Amino acid sequence: MINKTASLNQTRKGLTRQQRRLIFYTLMFALPLLQFLLFYLYINFNSIVMAFQNKEKAGSIGYVTSFTWDHIKNAIKFFGEKETWKMLTNSFILLFGQLVIVTPLALLFSYYISKKKPGSSFFRIMLYLPQVLSIVVLGVLYQEIMNKVYPFVAEKVFGKEDVASLMIQSSTYKAQFWGAFIFTLWFSFGTNVLIYTGAMSGIDQSIIESAHLDGVTSLQEFYYIYVPMIFSTLTTFIVTGLAGIFNNQMSLHTFFGNDKSKVKVFGYYFYGNAAKNIETGGAPQELHELAALGLIATLIIIPITLLVRKMLNKYGPSVD
Repeated sequence: MINKTASLNQTRKGLTRQQRRLIFYTLMFALPLLQFLLFYLYINFNSIVMAFQNKEKAGSIGYVTSFTWDHIKNAIKFFGEKETWKMLTNSFILLFGQLVIVTPLALLFSYYISKKKPGSSFFRIMLYLPQVLSIVVLGVLYQEIMNKVYPFVAEKVFGKEDVASLMIQSSTYKAQFWGAFIFTLWFSFGTNVLIYTGAMSGIDQSIIESAHLDGVTSLQEFYYIYVPMIFSTLTTFIVTGLAGIFNNQMSLHTFFGNDKSKVKVFGYYFYGNAAKNIETGGAPQELHELAALGLIATLIIIPITLLVRKMLNKYGPSVD
């Protein structure tokens, strides 16, 4: 035991402080770097390759892989179908709701919390709660409220018996869409408040004090100081929301599982079909077709996202 300890101490003495730091930093960054290489670079590169691959069953030897443009051509045709435009419309309605409803409310609540107004601590806890609990748990609670509590209150208090407009498990398309829509906006609201509050807390208080000496009102302070100072954070949220329009599932999988909802958005379509294919052992061709569809969707959204980002940076409020 003494010899092992002495050997370890001797090894430590043989390494310089710089070398020990290098070993520590290497070990600290090894796992995140491996995850980035595997789950980001490799997966994205492999999905691009899959879009051009074709797998055909060849007797007992399994599948033979070849390269084809057929999947890309089919994906382009897919964007011309009526069902596709319906999914796009649903995705843009969700994005519109997040930008027009969630973002302004989140900014106002974040400003209220950052000013430490009465009840701000309570709002902070309640708005952060959805980020602590699992979305599955919240989904179950939301379903219970919409399916049982909401009809009971509507009937007993307001005397309305036909209250299927927001019930998640209703068989109507309208009920499924608006029920999932409201839940998605509610869940994303807490994330927005969390980020905006953090950004507002970093604003130099000397700027606020100087504005108060000039006699600005709370509304002027919010519009002319707080919003411009955190506009870079706001831009990031808008750009990432637009870039992820083909990935957002609108929480449909939480309520309906794989491909069991009447409502369709692109994120739910991708995930539902891929999961269903893997679970049932479907033909590999389906995954290659989804990869091609994802590639075309990416090529469509990239220039739009870059243009929106450029417009926001150019015409957005300046901190000067």
